[in-house]
Amino acid sequence: MVAAFLTALFFALSGVTGQKVAFRLGAQWGNFIRLVIAVVVLGGVTWSLFPESLHAKTFTWFFLSGLIGFGLGDVALFAAYSRLGSRLTILLTLCLAPVFALIIEWLWLGSHPTARVMVCVATILAGVGLAILLGSGKRTHRERIGSFPLGVVAALIAGFGQGAGAVVSRKAEAVAGTFGVEIHGVSAAFQRVFAGVVVALLTVVALRFFGKQRLMIPTWAAHRKVTGWMLGAALFGPAVGVSCFQWALKSQESGVVLAVVALTPVVMMPMSAVTEGDRPGLWAVIGALLAVGGVVALYLWV
Repeated sequence: MVAAFLTALFFALSGVTGQKVAFRLGAQWGNFIRLVIAVVVLGGVTWSLFPESLHAKTFTWFFLSGLIGFGLGDVALFAAYSRLGSRLTILLTLCLAPVFALIIEWLWLGSHPTARVMVCVATILAGVGLAILLGSGKRTHRERIGSFPLGVVAALIAGFGQGAGAVVSRKAEAVAGTFGVEIHGVSAAFQRVFAGVVVALLTVVALRFFGKQRLMIPTWAAHRKVTGWMLGAALFGPAVGVSCFQWALKSQESGVVLAVVALTPVVMMPMSAVTEGDRPGLWAVIGALLAVGGVVALYLWV
């Protein structure tokens, strides 16, 4: 259980540090540098300690999962950070990801949602709706720039990316089981983050050379000013957070672990209040608790 709570803590820290990076270096450049650092760390650990867990038979599925989750998902995630702030971005992304995963499994794998599932989904959507419509909080120029509605769309895309990436990742684990291959969690994270780096690089190139407003590369001095935030964004989520998540799954039932990890948006509230001055109002708190409660029930009750 300690590992599950540590996962929620590190994911929350990843959110607040990622928001700082997105705001100060630009969403897409900050996301690219963050993923490069993460893939170097994860790659070094994988090649040093778990080289046997890299297999051609499963790499395609993990890579596809990464294209969707760390690629599409994180590009949208960082676009949302600068527009919504970390609290609302993580709430929408983490709470809607399981909803998208259920829809994808229904359409792709033919699973049929039960009445309990539908109640949980309705609860999640009601909580998210309250948080968006009545509890978005005060937008301060210091920590949020860009269109709020566009930020909501970006967070929805990020939630879809994470949900779809999780479904494909489970498919990858099933394929590994078919071939009798054991994939270590760090290795799986490395393969997925590697795909994310590819997408992030293509996004940066496209915005730099073909965008209507050319992407400006921050100066070296600007990078040095956010070194601590950047290391936090790179390590807390893809590296340390994922490692704790895999540790938790080995010691607890997956439903219990996922339910605890779903508390991340609640854990983030005091953090974002300190780092961004984002102090949620009553409706924001009610909406967050309702949405998170729906996710917890989805994993424990269904």
